[in-house]
Amino acid sequence: MSKNSITILGSSSGLPQAGRATSGYILKINESLSLIDCGGGVTSSFLKRGYDPSKIERIFISHTHPDHVCELSLFIQLTYLRGRTTPLELYLPEEFIVPFRLYLTSVYIIEEKLPFDLKFVAITNNFKYESDIFNLLAIPNNHLKGYDEYITTLGLPNKMQCYSFLISIGGKKILYSSDVASFDDIKKYLDGCDQVILESTHIDLNKFFAHAKTINVGQYIITHLGDNEQIREINRSAQEAGIDNLITAVDGLEIEI
Repeated sequence: MSKNSITILGSSSGLPQAGRATSGYILKINESLSLIDCGGGVTSSFLKRGYDPSKIERIFISHTHPDHVCELSLFIQLTYLRGRTTPLELYLPEEFIVPFRLYLTSVYIIEEKLPFDLKFVAITNNFKYESDIFNLLAIPNNHLKGYDEYITTLGLPNKMQCYSFLISIGGKKILYSSDVASFDDIKKYLDGCDQVILESTHIDLNKFFAHAKTINVGQYIITHLGDNEQIREINRSAQEAGIDNLITAVDGLEIEI
């Protein structure tokens, strides 16, 4: 594995597939490991790539759709069963912290029993994580706004929080779109990025291809993919549009930073 890299643990869309996990990514900088999102199949995919769960220092969750978060409790259980003793930082959308802690108790992952601390940090609009090795900016997007009518009518507590992450490492920039409502949610953040990990399910790809030709991006990695026919169509359309710095993701793809 390279010194600094991002590994795609899951490249499937929100519709589960037999051969792919859903959203999950490992950010590796020197020996520091961060997990970004933790959807279905991510824990197994993590182990297949030879990573040590005790080495994960922090987890960032973009939003609470199951394909991005359903194995978070399982991953915590894995680190416990592997003998973790060091704190684990959990960066979660603010709306999720209280219900997730209650859920952990309901599945008998009791914080007081763990031999390590779970450190919960709320992600809110324009939240910034800053450290000596990388910075992360949480950019709010509109992916969950379509639920507004139900939330208002039913009086639900949901805040519809969903975030794209802009990661800075030294002089390099990586954008992880997560799910978005449309391409417009992230369009202005692309120019100048070294890598863009673009979850494609809700993107107008023709609009994206037209814009991609006008800006400076090192590499596009298209993920959150459907069946093989859809993937072939994405690659064909990119070729026709003259986009030669684009790849479609597979589980286990390692991208050097």
